[in-house]
Amino acid sequence: MEEKQLGHRQLEQLLLRAREGDEQAFARLYRATCRAQWVQARALLGSDALAEEAVQESYLSLFRHMGEISNPRALVAYLNRSTYFACQNLRRVEARRAASGEELLGLLPDRDPLALPEVAADQRGRTAALLAALDRLPRRQRQAVVLRYFQRRTLPQIAAALDCSEMTVKRELERARKALRGNLSGWLPAVLPLGLALRRAGEQPSPWQLGEIPLPAAAGAAGLVLAVTAGATLLPAPQILETTVWQAEGRAGLTAQVAGAEAVWLEDGGGNRCALERGEEGFSLLPVKNGSYTLLAEGANGRRVQTAVSVTGADEAPPVLAEAYSQAGLVAVRLADPAGVDWERSFLLGADGALYRPLETEGESARFDLPGGHYTLVAQDLLGNRGEGELTVSQ
Repeated sequence: MEEKQLGHRQLEQLLLRAREGDEQAFARLYRATCRAQWVQARALLGSDALAEEAVQESYLSLFRHMGEISNPRALVAYLNRSTYFACQNLRRVEARRAASGEELLGLLPDRDPLALPEVAADQRGRTAALLAALDRLPRRQRQAVVLRYFQRRTLPQIAAALDCSEMTVKRELERARKALRGNLSGWLPAVLPLGLALRRAGEQPSPWQLGEIPLPAAAGAAGLVLAVTAGATLLPAPQILETTVWQAEGRAGLTAQVAGAEAVWLEDGGGNRCALERGEEGFSLLPVKNGSYTLLAEGANGRRVQTAVSVTGADEAPPVLAEAYSQAGLVAVRLADPAGVDWERSFLLGADGALYRPLETEGESARFDLPGGHYTLVAQDLLGNRGEGELTVSQ
């Protein structure tokens, strides 16, 4: 049975009751929120089966960590983030499966995504058309659309999530809207704005019936999840055995030997996280900026351990101007940097805004054809460290 849409205060009460062990409250909370999470996952992954898997992971995470949510009224925001990260993890897993030649789950749908009741047929068709159009967008545009219209995030929040500027977010959203309008010409009425259509898609019933898949909080399955989770809590917490900070060609890396962990990540002082990749040598991350971090490890039972890590030794300094002199009618500039100078991304800017690139380069030196005047030298090394300085050329 479909659960009617509930407000934040009602969801908060359900979460508080679920924390106290009320299985029915957790099941009702799931029914009230799962369809919006599925639409987001389906838009990001382009696969019904993978979307179901992402939603399952999201609600299992909620079940494990619902006692840690400091503000229960932020439940929907927690689910949005959890589903988004579950999709990102599944996308990486599927990429590895594809590289190894394994069969992709996304190519094996086991049910008709349009098998909905006849009522709301127009909404069903429009939602299916929207999802199909989203599938055709580049991944970054698809992520921006989901974060903006399904999760209602602001431009600064989207820019932080995608690690880009707000201007880039605006550009990607505009390109996505233009492509979607073109692909939805037969489904989008002129009186229905695209943004509203996208938001409504997240409010439509999910393309599967509630009892068809073993989601953690499905009606009648809450007891099973409680049993599974109770068994999992008997497992020992993971152990961080050793952490090693190392350098490679000017970059700093981190390797952690961890026992009994499903996921390991590094968190900086601002709460930003970066997952470590599992390999033969342990969990590793490269590059890592200099600074103080917290290394966290989570086991299959949701139990976590952490330790402080200090990273030093990474080359984060830009090239330094060593000398500049006249040579055969040109200006020779020599920079000093242990990682090497990236002359393709280094240049001089005149006071009038004119850009001067090197005519020829050799190692750390380059020659420019420059009239007399004051210039800004923009120099970058092969590690991406960039700096600016002033340079004056005599007449």
